[in-house]
Amino acid sequence: MTHTAAIVEIAGRDSVAAAVAAVREQGFRTLVPTIGFTGTETGDKQAPYRAVSRLRNLLADEAQVLDPVALSDPALWSAMNARPLAEVLKRYGVCSPCLACHLYLHLLRVPLAWSHGNAPVISGERDSHDGSVKLSQTPASIDAATRVLAYAGIELLSPIRSATSAQIEALVGPEWRPGERQLDCQLAGNYVALDGSPLYDEAGYSRYLAEFFEPVGRAIVDAYRAERDGGPASDFTAIVRSVLER
Repeated sequence: MTHTAAIVEIAGRDSVAAAVAAVREQGFRTLVPTIGFTGTETGDKQAPYRAVSRLRNLLADEAQVLDPVALSDPALWSAMNARPLAEVLKRYGVCSPCLACHLYLHLLRVPLAWSHGNAPVISGERDSHDGSVKLSQTPASIDAATRVLAYAGIELLSPIRSATSAQIEALVGPEWRPGERQLDCQLAGNYVALDGSPLYDEAGYSRYLAEFFEPVGRAIVDAYRAERDGGPASDFTAIVRSVLER
C-alpha cells in the first residue's frame, strides 16, 4: 500500500532531518508531527514545537506539515521503564530506563498511525552518532523496535540510520548544531562510566532485547488492539509483569 501521509516523531535535529529525508525519498505529501512526552524532560518545553515550525519551513514547497499532536502515557512509561528495573537488572545486567523508553515513544504513535490508515511512522533513530554509542539507539534495538511496530501493522521508517552529522546538517542547515534546540532528560547519562563510555553487559543486552523488549512491545500492541475493539483500559503494569513471568 502506498501512503501519502506519515506520522513524524518530533524531538530535535535528527527527527526533523529524518522527516525531510523521508519526504524526499518516498514522496509523502502530508506529515502529522507528534511530540511524545515521558515525564522526565527538562529545559524549554517549546523546543519541539519550534522544531515543527522549522520542519514546516524546510518542506514549504514539498509537503503539508499539520499542527503537532502531543502524546504521553505516564502509566505506560512507568510500567515499561521504572517498575521492572530491579528485575531487569537481576536478569540481564542492564537497568537503564533509556532502553525501553525509545520503544515507549514508538508505541505512543501506534494508535494514531492506525487512525490514519496504518500510516508509517518516521523516526530519527541512528545506528551511531559519529561513533558515539547510545544504548537506546543501537542497530539491534532499532531492528527490534521496527519488528514491534511491524507486528502492529505499522512501518517504522528510519531514513537517517546510517547518516553522518554532515549529512544531517545538509538536510536541516548548518546553523542547527547537534544537541541544540531540544529538550533534555533528567536521566541522561545513566548508563555511562566516569570516562563517558557505555557500561553494560553485551550478552545481557541481547537477551534483554529478545526476552523483554520485544515481548513487552508486542504485548502492549495486543492491549492497544483490545482497547480499540472495545475492551477495558489496559493495566500496563500487569501486562509487563506477565511477560516477566513467562
